[in-house]
Amino acid sequence: MAITERQAQLVATARDFASAMTPPGWIYWDTELYARDVAEIFGHMWLCVGHQSRIRNPGEFFVFDVGWESIIVVTDASGVTRAFFNVCRHRGTRIVSESSGKCRGFLCPYHAWNYDLDGSLRAAPMMDDTEGFARSDYPLRQVRLENFMGFLFINLDPEAPPVTESFADFPDLQRFDLPNLERIGHHDYQVDTNWKLVCENYHECYHCASAHPQLHRISDYGTLPANDVGGENYIGGPMAIKPRFNTMTMSGITERQTLPGCTAADQRTVHYFNLLPNFLLSICPDYVLSHTIRPRGPEQVMIETEWFCSKEQIQQAGFDPSDAIEFWDTTNKQDWKLCTDALRGLKSAGHRPGRYQSGENCAHRFDRWYIEKMFDGELG
Repeated sequence: MAITERQAQLVATARDFASAMTPPGWIYWDTELYARDVAEIFGHMWLCVGHQSRIRNPGEFFVFDVGWESIIVVTDASGVTRAFFNVCRHRGTRIVSESSGKCRGFLCPYHAWNYDLDGSLRAAPMMDDTEGFARSDYPLRQVRLENFMGFLFINLDPEAPPVTESFADFPDLQRFDLPNLERIGHHDYQVDTNWKLVCENYHECYHCASAHPQLHRISDYGTLPANDVGGENYIGGPMAIKPRFNTMTMSGITERQTLPGCTAADQRTVHYFNLLPNFLLSICPDYVLSHTIRPRGPEQVMIETEWFCSKEQIQQAGFDPSDAIEFWDTTNKQDWKLCTDALRGLKSAGHRPGRYQSGENCAHRFDRWYIEKMFDGELG
């Protein structure tokens, strides 16, 4: 039986890198496919929601939105970190509207049902005369939450394997002591593009010379990782820093201490990883950068960017991370413009899939992962 044009496009992207074609435009803007992305990828894979340093103390919380879900992540009074659907057990109202904060419990704004930090229902006004009602039957619904390298991951699928099993083949980064880092800066970006374009952009530097002059003069594009870099649920690898620089900042030079455990090789390298599907982790010699991707539609994504350093670095006299924050804020905004323009072009009737450049091997690895995950039955 002859294959359709759609199948031919998918098969062409799933081919080996040397002969593969870039994906068809419709995989980025099709509304039905976006709904499948949310349900089949974001509904079953481990999603990074942030670093544990955000909620080290009881009562500290933040809200993570993905697709149509809103999740409260909080540390309870006993120091246990938990995640709950941001949904009142009475009539389904969103309980928390703030993006983050500190509290002693959660009060539904509709009918004042009051929940403790551990999710238990501690008060439900005027419900005592309701036959068979017991507060213990109506706690906030929990979401699976696990810690990996100091970062908090949730999974909406109660049957999914543990996060450590999902990333069992991920490189050992214990030397960097990631769990004990502290957040030193953050920016939230709302970008009018598809989440997959953000990931693809992260995985190639073919665009760096023309789009990122401040990055290109520091980062050695020639050291991009080989085709086989990555594992079952991650993609990425190292990129060298050019000889006369020692970090990724506007000047390329810093006197900051390096991260704990940073080896001589690490001091000349930036490690870039995409923990599929939504977490971009970049480890520079003297700080860590992360991007957490939150799809909000086929043509919109929220990207939370955070910078981290160790306590020892923060205590160093004259500590000032603004050079690193400025560098990546500039780079991010350049990338988001590219991703927005890419989606516009991909919606054009004039678009046809093209060929990958030799440095886009990791971008192809991401594309192939996506095509095989979502269209396995159509690849023959």
